[in-house]
Amino acid sequence: MSRLAWAVAALCAAAFLAALAFSGGRGGPGLTPFVPKGLLTIPAEDVREIDVVTSRGHWHFVRAQGSWRATQGVTTAGFEERLDNALRLLRNSGPDRILTSAEVAQAGTAQFGLAPPRLRIIVGGPDSSSFAISFGAANPMGLSYYARLDGSSEIALLPAFVAEEWERTGGAP
Repeated sequence: MSRLAWAVAALCAAAFLAALAFSGGRGGPGLTPFVPKGLLTIPAEDVREIDVVTSRGHWHFVRAQGSWRATQGVTTAGFEERLDNALRLLRNSGPDRILTSAEVAQAGTAQFGLAPPRLRIIVGGPDSSSFAISFGAANPMGLSYYARLDGSSEIALLPAFVAEEWERTGGAP
């Protein structure tokens, strides 16, 4: 190939890259805005109080002037950041799967470890709105935990990192 052809090809490639840079890249699928897929429908910034109940204790947190304080239970350093992270995960991380009430009845409820739950979260939002979820046992692979919303007959499989962040919020290392 001649030198002129290589120069023209390089110039075309540079022009194409410049056009991409100035236009913001390629459009198309995969560039949709983020939409939370978690079970918590109350926006994290609207949450006013949280109760965390485990076999090790009960913690009650209240948000006042933009920061969290514990009104019940002993906390460890950095609990505010862990609490915000746990809220964000519960709102943003959707279930891996939701078992219908028929599937739950067929399998038997005992295997899900929800009676009693290993972890219970009650979130209070504005205007007395509330959200309550109970976490049970881990699935056989240990990658998800069974969870049930109050008033629901379905059981969700939530990623393990969601439940583990709530357990750390309650004071576990």
